[in-house]
Amino acid sequence: MALVIGAAAWCAKTLLVLFPLEIPILGGNADVSGGNMSICVPENRREWIRQGESLVRSSIGRALCQVLDLVIDIPVTSRKYEFARSLADRILADNSRYGGPALKEINIRALEGGFSRTVFLLTKCLARLHRQQQVEAWAWPWRMLKDLPFSLIFHCLPPLLTSLKDGFGTALHNPLMQMIVPAGLSSACDGGSSSSSSEIVAEKLANELLWMAQRLKQNSALEVAILHWSSATQLAQWSLTSSSRVQKLLVKLSAFLCAGLVSLDVELQPEVTLRLLLLWLPLLCRTSHAIDETTLSSSDKIDTEQILSKVIQRLPDSYQELVLAMWLTEYVGSSSDWPNIQGCYHGWCQSTRKLYY
Repeated sequence: MALVIGAAAWCAKTLLVLFPLEIPILGGNADVSGGNMSICVPENRREWIRQGESLVRSSIGRALCQVLDLVIDIPVTSRKYEFARSLADRILADNSRYGGPALKEINIRALEGGFSRTVFLLTKCLARLHRQQQVEAWAWPWRMLKDLPFSLIFHCLPPLLTSLKDGFGTALHNPLMQMIVPAGLSSACDGGSSSSSSEIVAEKLANELLWMAQRLKQNSALEVAILHWSSATQLAQWSLTSSSRVQKLLVKLSAFLCAGLVSLDVELQPEVTLRLLLLWLPLLCRTSHAIDETTLSSSDKIDTEQILSKVIQRLPDSYQELVLAMWLTEYVGSSSDWPNIQGCYHGWCQSTRKLYY
C-alpha cells in the first residue's frame, strides 16, 4: 500500500512538471536570496536607469545612481542599510539646496530609474512568492515519503531527476521541478528561498517605493511616480495576493499618489488617471480590513475618500462610469466600509440623469 501511495505521489508531481500550472513568472535576472534576504542584481545595472546625457556625464549623477542601487539592494537587516539611506537623502537634499535646474534634473532622473527598477523587483518578488507558496503547498507528499521505511529508495531519485532535468533542457526547465527535487539542490537565486524571506524582501521593496515617491515629490516631480504606478499592471495583480504588511505599504503609496493627482501643477492625461484608478482601486477595497492607524489614520481615510472623489469627478463621464462600476463591484464584495465614495457615485448618477431632462 505504501508503495502504491509513493508511486502515485511521484507520478502526480511528474505530471505537474510536464503540464505545469499557469503561473506567470516575469523575465529578468532579479531574484531573492534566502540566505541573507538580499536581492540578486543584474550584472548591467545601467539597464535599469533611463539616464539623460546630464546624468551620464555627471559624476554626482553617477554617484547618486550608485547609492540608490545600494539602498535597493542592501537587506534591511544590514547595519549599513541606514547609512546608505541617509547618504542618499544627503545627496538628494544637497543637490536641491545648492544646485540649479541641472542638479534637480539629476535627482529626478536617478529617482525615476530607482523607482522603475524597484517596481520590477517587487513584481518579480511577489510572483516568486506566489510560486513558492504553491510549491510548499504541494510539498507534503515528499515529506511523507521521506518518513516511510523505504525512503532510502527515494533518496536515490534526486540525482536521476536532476540529470533528466538537464537532459531534457527547456522541456523540463520549469520552476515546479523543485517540487520533485528536494530543497538545497538548486541555488538561492532559482526559487530556493523561503516564503518568509521573500515576504521580508517584498516589504522592504514596497517601503523603498514609498520613500522614492516622497523624494520625487520633494523635487516637484511626483508625476514621474504616478506615470510608472499607472503602468504597473502585473504588480497590481500580484499585490492582491501579497501579505498584509506589503499591502498596507502599497495602499499607503497609492493614496499618496492619488493625493498628488489633485495637487499636481502638471496636468496629466485622463488616461493616466484612469489606468491608475482601475489598477489600484481593487487593492484599496480588498485590503481595507487590514488597514490600521499605523497605515492610515481615521482622518487620512476620510481625506483619501474625498481625494478619490475629486480625482474621479475630473475624469470624462465615460471614464467615471468605468471607475465607479469597478469601485461598486469591489466595495460590495468587501467586508469593509472603506473607501466609501458613495457621494461621488450619486453625483455621477445625477449628472447622467440631466442628459434625459
